[in-house]
Amino acid sequence: MDMIKKYIDENKAYDKPCDIVFMDQDYTEELNMTPVDLIISQYAGFVGQETKKHLNTGGILLSNDSHGDATLTRYDDDFEFIGVIGQDNRIIETNLENYFVLPRSKNVDLLMVKEKMKGPKYKLTAENYLFRKVK
Repeated sequence: MDMIKKYIDENKAYDKPCDIVFMDQDYTEELNMTPVDLIISQYAGFVGQETKKHLNTGGILLSNDSHGDATLTRYDDDFEFIGVIGQDNRIIETNLENYFVLPRSKNVDLLMVKEKMKGPKYKLTAENYLFRKVK
């Protein structure tokens, strides 16, 4: 959590301190919340797709790919892939083109990801991926 807060503090474009709130409710239902700068999706389905309307433009989605959420976000034009969290919990922002690449240069079948709710087996993976909302 400290690493996330530090990253936010170093990259935010406002003076207000970072505030993190955990919401214990079904994200597929209407959420009563103001737009936020960070949404975290961990082992919970397609959180990024369901909640992107609540993420400010320029906001960050931190997601794993256990259910294919990072895959769907990677191919969503509303988002830009900006980094991964490395094994030492550091943010890696280089060589991102090596992620989300299938063996034998196959194309990702997004319909299959949605149907199976599982991310594909890529050549190079990370535990967590970072995306910035651009639209």
